[in-house]
Amino acid sequence: MLPADTLHPAASSPAGFAAGTGPSILICRPNTRLGNTLLLTPLVEELQNALPSARIEILSACPAATEVFQGFTAVRRVHTLPFRGVRHPLSYLHTLFGVWRTRYDIIIDPCPNSWTARFLTRWFVAGLKIGFAIPRRHQGVDVSVAFEDAPRHMGAYPVYLARRALFRLDADSSRADEVTLSIRLTAAERARGKEALCGLLAQQGGPVITVATHATGAKRFATDWWRRLIGELHTRVPTARFVEIRPPSGQASLPELPGYSSPRTREVAALIDAAECFVCADSGLMHLGAATDTLTVGLFKVTLPQLYAPRRGRSCALTASDAAPETTAAQVAQLLG
Repeated sequence: MLPADTLHPAASSPAGFAAGTGPSILICRPNTRLGNTLLLTPLVEELQNALPSARIEILSACPAATEVFQGFTAVRRVHTLPFRGVRHPLSYLHTLFGVWRTRYDIIIDPCPNSWTARFLTRWFVAGLKIGFAIPRRHQGVDVSVAFEDAPRHMGAYPVYLARRALFRLDADSSRADEVTLSIRLTAAERARGKEALCGLLAQQGGPVITVATHATGAKRFATDWWRRLIGELHTRVPTARFVEIRPPSGQASLPELPGYSSPRTREVAALIDAAECFVCADSGLMHLGAATDTLTVGLFKVTLPQLYAPRRGRSCALTASDAAPETTAAQVAQLLG
């Protein structure tokens, strides 16, 4: 835990601290994507550990944001904008005005390239506003940090920002620790995940490998590619059992496998957590897996692992080729030991 005197002096709220509470903090990240929302969890973890009495609120546009931050005791409220705000202007404005009416001790704009986040940060009210210094976007914050010195990973640079601007640490100390994602599943959620996984599998056997074929655009691998991958894994790990993680609609890409789907993000995370390994393309589900204790293997072919690689335990990124699923299967089998 950081010493109390490292907190930026402009961040304190005399009335709040006199009442024995920590600063009120708003994290301004109005993004719709599950992955980007999960990539904020290291920042929330950092703030909660350094300021145990802090009262954290989050502005998000991700429908699953409340579930993602449910396990963090310092998060008092998640303000969720409508998923497609243009179609729901009154609800969108109602949420924004609710945030605007609150005066925070600290507002954090953790994204170096979001015009919306910086605009809202300027508009909302706080004793201290922090963010990255970006050309043409240096206004709107009281303390800015040069982005070119920050770690490249999207889960790491918001932590770097807080350490530099809020806790006034030097650059080396701010980069010192390997940040990890977390969804903070409860023991009861883990138990239900194990029960659900056992219900999908007809017999006892070796390691359970969950796979998710869904990804957007060029990040997607063909269904035949996945079948070849699974076939090669069966050859290398004959006792392995496979389960497909399907979208909430339940639509199967691999109908020959037992499948699991749920509209509840935490239920999907709990089932992934119950397996030995989770293999998927770079996607929001990859970050969900990386927020659990399961070995998550993210498959990359067009995006940069330096920015998005799974960050927890033995989880890792593999560069995969459309032409060679067998090579990827060999790497996954080696990771399984």
